Amino acid sequence: MDAFALLRLPRDLSFDEARLREAYRAVSKDTLVEAEQAEVTIAYQMLRSPSTRLRHWLESAGITGSVRGTIADELLDWFGGVGATLQASDDLLRRREQCQTALAKAMMESELHAGRIRIEEWQARLQEALKRKIQHFPAIVAGEMSVEDAWTCVRDLSFIEKWQDQLRERYGKFFF
Repeated sequence: MDAFALLRLPRDLSFDEARLREAYRAVSKDTLVEAEQAEVTIAYQMLRSPSTRLRHWLESAGITGSVRGTIADELLDWFGGVGATLQASDDLLRRREQCQTALAKAMMESELHAGRIRIEEWQARLQEALKRKIQHFPAIVAGEMSVEDAWTCVRDLSFIEKWQDQLRERYGKFFF
């Protein structure tokens, strides 16, 4: 499947979410068969994610590489921080569930607030890292970046997106 062609988009990596959404809606209006709509939705989801968009672009251009391998040093340094934040969040949420009284829950509020702030800080760092990685897209398309570096970018983006999803999930649980 060529997700770009299916959504009638140019084979480019640098387009915004609004353009992708518009293309998805336009193709969806023209699609009458349920199986075709499912394929259009898969293509949309693939291109929505910067990591899968880049991977699909590389593979469809015949640029082989692996999703396994090294990631940027910056992200290696973040493994511990993100992991510790997720563990601390899980611990806080577990402790909150065990609270039996309103007073016990109220006494935890400052810890929960600090946990939310820690997640927000990591989310901001990861969003900035995601933007920095996406800025490499024009160089990748122009062939100015090595194949190895392009595939490292895929791996980096995958980790960033995975961490963002995990942090978003934990963050949401703080409000229930």
